[in-house]
Amino acid sequence: MKVLLSRDDIQARVAEMGKEIARDYAGREPHLVGVLKGACTFMTDLARQIDLPLTLDYIAVSSYGA
Repeated sequence: MKVLLSRDDIQARVAEMGKEIARDYAGREPHLVGVLKGACTFMTDLARQIDLPLTLDYIAVSSYGA
């Protein structure tokens, strides 16, 4: 079963996550870390929804295989 989420659904969930993080980390400064490739837009949207001072970092990962 394929479930499609609308832009509004995604924005609403990101806003909800931001509020949850702000509540859970009240009085602290959260540090968000995302995987560099692909996380930038999401992390920016999420950070905007967190009403706390915070810092952001990105990490690059590589896969070495056959």
